[in-house]
Amino acid sequence: MHAYGVTTVIDLRSDSERTGASDPRFPRDPDQQERVAGVTYLHRALLDDASMRKLGEASNMFDRYLVMLNRRPHAFCGVFTSIAEAEDGVLFHCFAGKDRTGLVAAMLLEMAEVPPDRIAEDFGETDIQLADQYEKWINEAVPEKRAEMREELRCPPERILGVLDYLHQKWGGVAGYLEASGMTAANLDRLSAKLV
Repeated sequence: MHAYGVTTVIDLRSDSERTGASDPRFPRDPDQQERVAGVTYLHRALLDDASMRKLGEASNMFDRYLVMLNRRPHAFCGVFTSIAEAEDGVLFHCFAGKDRTGLVAAMLLEMAEVPPDRIAEDFGETDIQLADQYEKWINEAVPEKRAEMREELRCPPERILGVLDYLHQKWGGVAGYLEASGMTAANLDRLSAKLV
């Protein structure tokens, strides 16, 4: 991480994900988390455990993304404020590295004025990079859930384009969403400056 200039790690997982309580296959001891000297670790849960349950009520993954944006604007504000205030490079992650991480990455890319088709291409790359892991998770699922799980794991480019379009229609874009969520003008400027 030091070689790449990373000085801040932002963990987007919920409390129960961090401790392993949400899935007994991944036990964790929260008191023995390894840290790297010179790297600041920040826990900025994009979803709390109550919101994780609410996601299950959404009919598809696109709607789940909108639930995240609509229910947790303060959480997004916290993540983007932390990125703005970080001294150097930032690494952010969730559990699988595709949905919460994908949303944050797409929002950052849009703020950096990356064309939408390139953002969509980047999001779609997730399916290629995680293909082996997808198959492992699908094979661990009960047979009657596998088709649904395969669909939920996908990261089709049109999904992230729909999310960006939603942000534009409702808030005028990512910066407008973050401003409405409470992010200060100074931190929005600081973040924008980092992205050029």
